[in-house]
Amino acid sequence: MKTPLMNSWLVQLLSPSLPRRSGALSALRDGMLWLVPCLILSNILIFASSLLDFFSLNEPLLMEGLHQLNGWLTSLYPYFFAASISMMLAIYWRLPRPPIAILNMAYIAVTAQILGHEGQAEATLLLFVGLTMPLYSVPLLSKLERMPFARILETELAGKPVKDSMNLMLPGALVAAVVAVVAFALNALFNYFEFDILLNAFHGMDVENNPIESGCTFAALNSMFWFVGIHGYYALTPMVEPLITALDINRTAVLAGGHAPNVMSLSTLSLFVFVGGAGATLGLSIALIAFSKSKMMRVIAITSIPLGLFNINELLLFGLPIIFNPRLFLPFLFTPLVNVVVTVLVLQMGLVAVPYTLAPMSSPIIINAYVATGGDISAIALQLFIIALNVLIYLPFVRRIDNQAKQQEVYIPSLDTTFTRREEEAYVLSVDPVREALLRSKEMEDTHKSMALFSNREFYLEYQPQINSITQKVVGMEALIRVRDQRGNVELPADFLHIFEKANMMSDIDVWVVKNSVAQCEAWIREGLEIPISVNITSPTLTNAQKVGDILLLIERVPGLIHFEITEDTLIQNEIMVGDSIRRLHEAGARVHIDDFGTGYSSLSYLNRFDIDALKIDQSFVAALSNEKGQKVFNGLIAIANELDIKIIVEGVETKEQYAYVSQKADVEVQGWYFSRAIAANDFASFNIQHTATMNANI
Repeated sequence: MKTPLMNSWLVQLLSPSLPRRSGALSALRDGMLWLVPCLILSNILIFASSLLDFFSLNEPLLMEGLHQLNGWLTSLYPYFFAASISMMLAIYWRLPRPPIAILNMAYIAVTAQILGHEGQAEATLLLFVGLTMPLYSVPLLSKLERMPFARILETELAGKPVKDSMNLMLPGALVAAVVAVVAFALNALFNYFEFDILLNAFHGMDVENNPIESGCTFAALNSMFWFVGIHGYYALTPMVEPLITALDINRTAVLAGGHAPNVMSLSTLSLFVFVGGAGATLGLSIALIAFSKSKMMRVIAITSIPLGLFNINELLLFGLPIIFNPRLFLPFLFTPLVNVVVTVLVLQMGLVAVPYTLAPMSSPIIINAYVATGGDISAIALQLFIIALNVLIYLPFVRRIDNQAKQQEVYIPSLDTTFTRREEEAYVLSVDPVREALLRSKEMEDTHKSMALFSNREFYLEYQPQINSITQKVVGMEALIRVRDQRGNVELPADFLHIFEKANMMSDIDVWVVKNSVAQCEAWIREGLEIPISVNITSPTLTNAQKVGDILLLIERVPGLIHFEITEDTLIQNEIMVGDSIRRLHEAGARVHIDDFGTGYSSLSYLNRFDIDALKIDQSFVAALSNEKGQKVFNGLIAIANELDIKIIVEGVETKEQYAYVSQKADVEVQGWYFSRAIAANDFASFNIQHTATMNANI
């Protein structure tokens, strides 16, 4: 059933343009998601203890054991969250995950010692630190790890784990010092402001005369604390006492034969405000089950229902998650406030009996309403009405999340060089596992199987010479990647690059080719040869500032000797980022060519908007030189380049006739089998000698 009021006015009022998740926020939320099994275990312990307490089963040893187990488990939450979130952030910052997780757990231990273990306030603050500390510790580790002083090992002779661990020693120690400073600052801030005293300022709030104000204050603070990972009930302990006092007054008045005077009390909050836990999330669970199109979200909601009936919702808070999720903050804050207002008005009108017996936060709904009001059936009706109202409040936000999940662009990360890790990251970075199903899981599985075939194959480069049509000298080489299997069979790029593209590994291919081309340039320089090498660079690399930065660090070793070929479709991906990347490459002395010009998204406006050094005319135009129309098209491309003062490279020249026609054009560089196939670097010297001899013989 459509609800225009809820779907338009409420969303516009409460959710104007919720921001897209950032990489760090996504990592934080995904990190919490991995701890769902631990949260379920903790909630089962609480659930079992609540059942024993509710049915008044005289098992003190068992109840104490359950409480101790849960206490031990929850005391480890800061360490678990720090490890999980830091591992997700390590993916974004391209760091080795196991040592990063271990370092962050060590940082939590340092912080725990500094904060002390005196009370619940310190434990609550430590949980907040566990959730947020990786947001600055991991980026700091990444920045420091890249600095020259931290690079203790440059080679992997002892293995990559040894190299990674050694290179994190100094950054790890420096970040530990930063963490300690932050912990001391937090401790000083905590003691200076004396937050317990600040909260005690609410101790004297007028629950009797201002029930809506006092209830809304408690509900709002509770939601805001929980949203940043701080246990609201523990943080607001000083505010609980006047609510309990109000309940005691109600009980005394009813036992004396009078009416309960205080409509706001701890039981009122438990029964009618926090239905399902902080944020009144039972309504959210029902909205997700009934209306969400995300299978994962529905599964989490269904799992949370039995616990939600006892007002236990950590599974939703950390598993959905709600914590640090801006798309759910407004309803999480707004829903309990609505519940306070509705409940107080109904109780003041006398439609429902005022609660006068204690209903703990973890008591089961419906039953707790019946018992706490002395058997008033109307209390159950009010509780059910509150739940239905909460469903309506959460519903537009659930639908909004579904719509955004459909429309959002898939984030394509820059990739490392091993697919086992890349497969996991392609999932984590590109798909929110909570908001949408794994639409591409089958494709990823097939890609994984294809990638496994390359684990035992050799990647290497061959180089195809580029000849100046006037001087007949070698003026450059194009680096072409090849794959050789164990039997010596060679695969060309067209046979395997599409698999790497599906695996989101093209940036890794680009960087690998650049790295090896730079090494080859250096080898040729030692032999007295300075020959530029052209390498292909793809859109995922050009639109990733960090990858471009890595490439710039490589090519600065051979200034002016690495040129880059980009395809026309790359220019339309992200014009601002591509243009900035081309500018940075030019500043480093590199030339930029458009590869396969005329075969892709050809547009003369690109030549005007981007600073291009050369056009590489595709071999399909060379093959068409045998007819008059093909010659006219070819001549037109040459004319465009000449008018714009852009150099010309013609590839795919295979016959004497083709070369004879192409070489008539002024100052054209020629590449193709007419001169040479792609050759190994070691064969270049012999090719150059042979080519020079042939050139001299033809003079």
